[in-house]
Amino acid sequence: MGWTGVQYSIYRAALALAVAGVCSSRMSITEGPTVPLLGLGVLGSVAFAIGWRDRAVAINLLLLVGGLAALVDGAPLILPELDVIVTASLLLLHLFTPITPFGSWDARGRVDPRGDWARPGWLGDVAWIWLAALHGIIAATHLGDVARTTAELDFGWLVGVTIGFEIVFVVASFRRRWRRAAWIALTLWLIGCFAAFGLETGDLALLLLHAFAADPGWWPGRSLVAGANEAEFHPSVGPARLFYDGDCGFCHRSVRLILSEELNTPESLRLRFAPLQGEAFGQLVATRGELDVESLPDSIVLCCEDGRLLTQSAAALEIASRLGGLWRGLALAFGVLPRALLDRAYDGIARIRKRLFASPKDACPILPPDLRQRFDL
Repeated sequence: MGWTGVQYSIYRAALALAVAGVCSSRMSITEGPTVPLLGLGVLGSVAFAIGWRDRAVAINLLLLVGGLAALVDGAPLILPELDVIVTASLLLLHLFTPITPFGSWDARGRVDPRGDWARPGWLGDVAWIWLAALHGIIAATHLGDVARTTAELDFGWLVGVTIGFEIVFVVASFRRRWRRAAWIALTLWLIGCFAAFGLETGDLALLLLHAFAADPGWWPGRSLVAGANEAEFHPSVGPARLFYDGDCGFCHRSVRLILSEELNTPESLRLRFAPLQGEAFGQLVATRGELDVESLPDSIVLCCEDGRLLTQSAAALEIASRLGGLWRGLALAFGVLPRALLDRAYDGIARIRKRLFASPKDACPILPPDLRQRFDL
């Protein structure tokens, strides 16, 4: 599986929002001691989002969502709403996921940003089986609706196309090499339908189950820079190098984040690092007489394999694309925005970056030996 710590932490925060939504929506349709208990679920979702006492909080949230919220919906005599069923199942799957991925509160202060965190591959298979079964049930329900109300059904063709996507998705679940194409097709179709016709109860939770079943490794890292593709590397140029502000705590944390998220980055696209204040950057400037050092930003400068320099948002998008998975998707999404707008946002963060975290004692982040070897001074 191509899941990395920060990607999973982002997913966990989205699941926390779903939990808060389930609890808050039931608070308005019940009364008595159930209301404050569900209120605790909303508060607990905040702790869950940041990864504080992950396992214990998740167990309690599962009891609230899969137990109390389901009872409000009428369980066990009446089947709970889709958002309760899916959200509870995602909390159950989360309990089998290792704790403290990078990006969680409990992972603070860890020397190795990667830790020993890895999401088991069998969890993805279980999620696929559950997702396929769920879409199979939804497709059967849609078929029943079409059979009963064909003449009265609005947008009947749309329902038919959706059923077709769901059937193909169920079939593709039995062949791993078909999964990515089936996942992309159905997920994009559902997002388009939700955007056009609005969301119903459980739709967002269903998309979260899609996210959990996906494999970020389907989208390996790649370079956005023309001529920097793996097949076109010039052996004498060497690896790309990221120069960062060695006196900035925010920059140190950004470097650690990059190192924690490289699971989907091909070896040839991985970066070396060096502080802007070090000799390596001085040597680069000395050999590039056309460079105006004063015009370069004091936050990050990315020197690519072909020697070209990227700064500001161009450097940030290139780094994100090399990480693959969710980061590559974000790079593509933000890449369509005007560069001037992105640079303005980048400059706004760069101006306040040194106020966000304390200044580090060393120019290089504290890292284990194998990662430290990728730093130049």
